[in-house]
Amino acid sequence: MELKILKGLLSAEFYNSNKSNLSPKLFEEELRDVYICITEGHEKYTQDLKIDDVKAIWFKNNPVATRSEKDTIDDVFKVINREEALSDGIAGDLIKELWKRHVGHKIANMGIELTEGVPDAMSRLTTLLDNVREGVMPKDFGDATTKDIEELLRMTSDDSRWKFNIATLSRSVYGIGPAEFGTIFALPETGKSAFAISIVCGPGGFCEQGAKVLYLGNEEETRRTMLRAMQAWSGMTREEIVANPRTAKNRFAAIEDRLEMKDIQEWDLQKIESYIEHLNADVVVIDQGDKVHINGTFSASHERLRELYRSLRELAKRQQCAVITVSQASNEARGRTRLSGFDMEGSKIGKMAELDLCIGIGKHEAGDVDDSDPDNTRYLTISKNKLSGWHGTVICNLQPQISRYVE
Repeated sequence: MELKILKGLLSAEFYNSNKSNLSPKLFEEELRDVYICITEGHEKYTQDLKIDDVKAIWFKNNPVATRSEKDTIDDVFKVINREEALSDGIAGDLIKELWKRHVGHKIANMGIELTEGVPDAMSRLTTLLDNVREGVMPKDFGDATTKDIEELLRMTSDDSRWKFNIATLSRSVYGIGPAEFGTIFALPETGKSAFAISIVCGPGGFCEQGAKVLYLGNEEETRRTMLRAMQAWSGMTREEIVANPRTAKNRFAAIEDRLEMKDIQEWDLQKIESYIEHLNADVVVIDQGDKVHINGTFSASHERLRELYRSLRELAKRQQCAVITVSQASNEARGRTRLSGFDMEGSKIGKMAELDLCIGIGKHEAGDVDDSDPDNTRYLTISKNKLSGWHGTVICNLQPQISRYVE
């Protein structure tokens, strides 16, 4: 079944018709690399691939493969090459079967966890059974946020390891990579979402570096956020985009395939993880992550947040992606420029314990600034850093009209 699909994917037309319904994790381990090589080939070339093209990509990606590994993969390519081409109808049925098998494996593994007494196994299994129907396909998640510039302008009425694109921050923290978990927090109207957008979509950001980024919105609609991402990348204000939408669209085309946004106000952790797995995301940003629904009964809000952050950390590990939440600061942070982890809203110790990286954004209160310290000055304080060990404050300037942070 998998071999037939891999043979069909050599066709550019077949690949483009079915790529949204496929994920590397649908394939058995020995065939997963072949699928990844095929997708790499189609991203680089716009024509049908030959089996020798895919083989060349595999050898490029595996320069230290042993003779045994080379012989094994060579046999796999020979078998794929002998497979017959698939019709669209048969291909769709086979892909559905792959998804059924994948879901079946997940249910079986959760059943084992349940018998072993893993604390949240029952809630995760129940959620999976509720969310996943027989023959589940990625389209069941609904349509992703539009990237059509005219529609975004019409539907939004307001302005609304990956290196950090702020030089001092990049030198000090290095970046954030697979299985790592960080948070960005600040008071309302400080620019925490703008910071997340800037490091993802600004020049030199995660998208330009080649990361597949999934931005999940749990507060502001992602139609607004997508427009702000276009501003951050293009360097154009909303007014400039209104005047020159084609220019903005052409500029944004350089990174739009690396960015996906989705509103998740009604989603729980299980559905979020399923979507991450489907997209095979490198970096996941959850804007207002504290609001994500989590199953269970908790006697206090700080207990719920502690369990939520523990679960997000485990999610990052399972999916081998970087996870970054955007969160609120407590009232104690008001008027302070340098925030510590204890200034986070909610479970301060519980949340902090699960983090690899904690970035607090501070600013002066209105009326407290003078000509030498403009209102858009922001103070990025690293209060927890398991990635490089550096702690300190980086002073930046927020450019709110284009959602960029610059030194």
